[in-house]
Amino acid sequence: MAKRSIEVPVDDAAYAALAEEAKRTGLSVPELAGRVLSNDANRRRFLTAAQDFTEAWGPAFDEEFGRAAQPDGAAA
Repeated sequence: MAKRSIEVPVDDAAYAALAEEAKRTGLSVPELAGRVLSNDANRRRFLTAAQDFTEAWGPAFDEEFGRAAQPDGAAA
C-alpha cells in the first residue's frame, strides 16, 4: 500500500505526549502519529460498517432469534 505524508499541527503538550509514547514504544514521533491516525480511521470504518450491518440485518436477526435480553435480565 502506498504511503502518503501529511503535516498535522499539534500544540506543545500534545507533541510532548506523542514524543514520550513514541520513545516508550521505540517508534519515531511521525511513525507513532501515523499509527494513531490509521488506527482511528480503521476504527471509524469498522464502526460505520457495523452500523450499516446492524441497520440492514438487525430486523432479520430479531425476527429469527428474538431480541436480546437487557442487562437487568428483562426481555427487550
